[in-house]
Order: sequence, then structure tokens, then C-alpha cells
Amino acid sequence: WLFLILSVIYPVYYLLKNFRNIQLRFKITKSDVYIFVVLLLFLGTFYMYSKGAFAYPYLEDDDPWSHAIGIKYVSIEKTVFMPKETAKRLQYINPYPPSYDLLFGVLHQTSSSIMWTMKFFNALIISLSIIFFYFFVKRFTGSNKKALFSTFALAMIPAFLSHFIWAISLTVPLYFVAFYCTEKIEDDKKWILPSSLVIASALTISPTHSTYFGLFFILYFVTKMILSRRFLRHLFFSGFLGLLLSFLFWWGPMIYQYGVNGLLQSVGVQENVFGISGTGDRLYDVGDFIFAKSQNMINNPIGIGIFLSILLVISLFVLILKYRSLIKKENHWSIISLVWL
Repeated sequence: WLFLILSVIYPVYYLLKNFRNIQLRFKITKSDVYIFVVLLLFLGTFYMYSKGAFAYPYLEDDDPWSHAIGIKYVSIEKTVFMPKETAKRLQYINPYPPSYDLLFGVLHQTSSSIMWTMKFFNALIISLSIIFFYFFVKRFTGSNKKALFSTFALAMIPAFLSHFIWAISLTVPLYFVAFYCTEKIEDDKKWILPSSLVIASALTISPTHSTYFGLFFILYFVTKMILSRRFLRHLFFSGFLGLLLSFLFWWGPMIYQYGVNGLLQSVGVQENVFGISGTGDRLYDVGDFIFAKSQNMINNPIGIGIFLSILLVISLFVLILKYRSLIKKENHWSIISLVWL
């Protein structure tokens, strides 16, 4: 009820303030049609994930069970912290970043069944990423058509998540929310605040995929800065503030309590820092990326699929041919090299 009240304060205030100016319209625009198709993709995805999750009365091994214990702990104790001497009993409590268990510990109030809570909301969050992605690409490209095609492609990728319950289910959807917010900074500098909050959240969910998000953000920032030929201070401040918030909220206290080496060992980073192992505890080869497999691994399907893999290569060639004069004139081969890498 507390989160519900906080979330409706501003909408209610806005409605009361602008009640006389609100005009109901029943004309369907082309943009409405695109959004309706995206909603259908969302509903189809949500049905698929929830149907699969509830098709059997148990949780998969490892991550879901470990998260279930952490979520139950948060729901009972109302905290994400545990004494250092007993913390290792729970795999995803400190020093592991707590945002996933924290969120689900609150959502556990909606149902007495922790299994229902985890299966339902995990599937819902993953499916919502379809909607998040559409609005991000629409803002990024300025095109409804490109956004819809990209969203359809994402929804069809076999390897794009599954109903498996783990922290990555929350990290990846936040990628799209974070980059949507950072794109909106160009329209209004006030977007620095929500973008910083989402960035901080993305950095406190999973050691691996939070790190990937940081790498994505650096590449995104550097590329935009090269193309605009100026230092994007508002974008930089947004990323820096998000990093600072994540450090103050979690990483700083954990480093103080466990030390750098102890923290890295506890979250399993040191074991794989120089490896290229996937989340399935084995090395992935090129074929694992290009070809979709007929059988999933326990945590996720494998492969982007041959069609989208070929489309990716063709699209890169088309982009280079289309902008070859600009590339030659502006000497943007550094950007092309970065894209191919």
C-alpha cells in the first residue's frame, strides 16, 4: 500500500490540476495501431512465459531456490542485510547485490505463495521488457516502423530470456528503461534524475549483467560524444550519479565489510574474470550464437537464429554503403570499427 500511494500521488495531482483541460479523443492514430501491436506481442510473450512457468509444480534447480530463500528472508525480516558471519548461508543476500530479492520480497505481500509470486512476477517483468524496448527504439530512431520491427525481432529471438527465475530477468529489462531515460535527457534535463535512479538500480541487481550494463553505457556515451563532437555533460552526470548512488547504497558498504578481494570472491567474479564462460557453466562457440537450438538449457534457450544473424550482417553492410560518403568525409572509420567489434 505504501508503494501504491507513492506511485499515484503525482498522477492524481496532475489530473486535479489539469482536469478542465483534459479532452477525451476517440480517433485512432497510426501511432495507436503500433502500440496496440506491441501490446499483443507483450500479451503473447506473457502468456508463453507464465504458461511455461506454471506447467509444473516446482522450481528449477539452483537460482530459483536460492532466490526463494532470499526473498522469503526479505519479506520476513524487512531488510536485505544479514550478519557477515551468517550471510553465506543465503547465496543472494549480502554481499550479492540485493535488488531482485528486495523487489520480490515486497511483491510477496500480494500472495501467500512464494512460488506463485516468483513465477508470476518474473514472467511479467520479462514480458514488460517488450514494451520498454519498443519505446526505447522509437525514441532512439525516431521511427514507429523501425521500433515495431525491432520489437518483433526481439520478441522472436529464442535466446532472449526465458521463464527461468534469476536476477537477470530484472537487469535486462532495465537496460531499455535506462537508455530510454538517458535519450530523453536531450528533451528535458530533468530526466537526469529518473535516469540516474534506473542506472543505480541496474548496477545493483547482478554482478555480471550489471557490469555488462556499465560497458554498454560507456560505449553508448563515447559514441554519442564522438558523433556530437562535444562533451555531453548532462549524460555524463546522469551516469556518474547513478554509479555514485549504487556505490553509496550497496557496493561501498560491502567493500568496507568484506574488502575488495572478499567481495569479488563472494559474488564469484574472480573465478570468471578472464574466462568467456556462459551462464550455463560452459564455453559458448560461434554456432551457439548463430543457430537456435531445439532444446533449451535449464536457464535459457541458446542462439539468436540463422535469419536474424544473416539480417544483422546484411544490415551492417547496408549501413556502410548508405553512409560511405559521410564515413569517408568525416573519417568515421573508428565508429565502424567499434560497431563491428
